[in-house]
Amino acid sequence: MNDVIVVGSGISGLSVAKWLQKEGFNPVIFEKEDRIGGNLWTEKSEGFTYELGPQTLLADKEVKEFFNTFGIEFIKASHTSKKRYVLRNGRLIPVPLNPVQFLSSPLLSLKAKLRVLKEPLIPPSIKTEESVAEFVRRRFGSEFLDYVVAPFVSGVYAGDPEKLSVKYAVKKVYALEEEFGSVIKGALKKRSLGPKGELVSFEGGLQTLTDKLSEGLDIRTENVVLRIVQKDGIFHLDTRGGKVKAKSIVLASPAYTASYLLKNLSWSASNEFDSIDYVPMVVVNLYTAQSIPEGFGFLIPRKEGKRILGVIFSSNLFPDKAPVGKNLLTVYIGGATDREAVELDDAFIESLVRKELGDILGLEDVGILSIKRWKKAIPQYNLGYGKYLQLAEEMEENHPGLFLTGNYRFGVSVADCIKASKTVAQRVLNFLKSS
Repeated sequence: MNDVIVVGSGISGLSVAKWLQKEGFNPVIFEKEDRIGGNLWTEKSEGFTYELGPQTLLADKEVKEFFNTFGIEFIKASHTSKKRYVLRNGRLIPVPLNPVQFLSSPLLSLKAKLRVLKEPLIPPSIKTEESVAEFVRRRFGSEFLDYVVAPFVSGVYAGDPEKLSVKYAVKKVYALEEEFGSVIKGALKKRSLGPKGELVSFEGGLQTLTDKLSEGLDIRTENVVLRIVQKDGIFHLDTRGGKVKAKSIVLASPAYTASYLLKNLSWSASNEFDSIDYVPMVVVNLYTAQSIPEGFGFLIPRKEGKRILGVIFSSNLFPDKAPVGKNLLTVYIGGATDREAVELDDAFIESLVRKELGDILGLEDVGILSIKRWKKAIPQYNLGYGKYLQLAEEMEENHPGLFLTGNYRFGVSVADCIKASKTVAQRVLNFLKSS
């Protein structure tokens, strides 16, 4: 009988398994696909190294300690990565990075800037939960929502600010109003508002991270877990490769997969997890020999009338991703406000990308490297999301030895999953030592 079985070989499953291995356990990992890494997926072609999923990782002190613990070397993004743009009236406007830039920036009108400066005078809401849009309109005004917050919500969640919960999707911002009565006051006192850390990747791309973590682990690819039941405290799994038993199990799969695997433990929980909304995305990698602006890339507010959500200047961040004389760009389409985009055929997507990049950047010479469709890309922490988090806790309490992890529970970013892994692994260890 196994001590631990991990279902899923994405960043969450591999990170938990690595911590457990460090403590002397030998977790068995089941992966239904023929490759590991989940949506961390790097490809190489024509001298380019490009990502089909996440592009970078924001590494703070805790994430860097994780890398050091497991001997993983990372590469920092170019110092110009802090320069980002938002499209307004067809022009790319640099995002202001300090109060002086904010006051002089054409990104917002004078009226909108004055409205933002009134934020410390706005009383806290009496509502128990608001959407991101409600929260931002109330505290900062509509224009700030349209041209600052909504584009960045698209960049992180590809989400709809009218549906995303401020309490769960941007909990640090929500906490500032809770603690200080004002986001600006709280940010000034804490001397921080945005996420901390440095943008990093790895030699060979982000998939190098999951490849390194997988070394020495017992991973069984193309081995689907079909059924999980618990009898007398022991988990019994039916898999494509046969029947196995375990004292504990870590479900590190997306919520829609976890829902299927939980149905024999709790039918109601299974139905609830299956209702978590995942938005579709299309990721297009392309190249050009023409020059592009310096910096990270740009986001496009929906008010600008484009279908592209945003563009990352990938070879600006990591020059070795492209041959000399060429620039690599990654384009995102779809999300919560354009779900039909994932159904568009390749020819339409190519035409759309060429047209909109031509309008915005003046690009005429563009070569397409890849078009990747993710029908269920990013979980949405929408209004009422707390019920799913509570349900996950109840499932673990009702089934000792069961542990649920993944980006639907601890945050959607790669860094969130890495940081959660140590806590999850410690809880597994505590259970095994006490059982």
